[in-house]
Amino acid sequence: MRPYLLTVMPLHDERVWLGTPRACALILAIDAARCRPATAARLCERYHLTAAEARTALALLEADRLRDVAGRLGVSLPTVRTTLQRVFNKTDTHRQPELAWLLLAQGAEEG
Repeated sequence: MRPYLLTVMPLHDERVWLGTPRACALILAIDAARCRPATAARLCERYHLTAAEARTALALLEADRLRDVAGRLGVSLPTVRTTLQRVFNKTDTHRQPELAWLLLAQGAEEG
């Protein structure tokens, strides 16, 4: 079983508890195994990804490590890293979990 994808976002809370501001956060969790990601065609259309960039992004959802992505796609690890950086730039994401959320959110939007 694959792990859940978690995102923790700080929230601003004006209320005070015992003289100090309260700490608040929003925690989002999704079971990636139960969500359908966006299609490669949708990613190409929406974010102007090349077919190779879309394949690399989607392969991240099925792999534990970048080395696994490289093996699955039959390319070198440096190629995966370079391609992934282009995907981050085009999708305005910065980390793999953020990209995974975007891929799954786009899939939900398609469905």
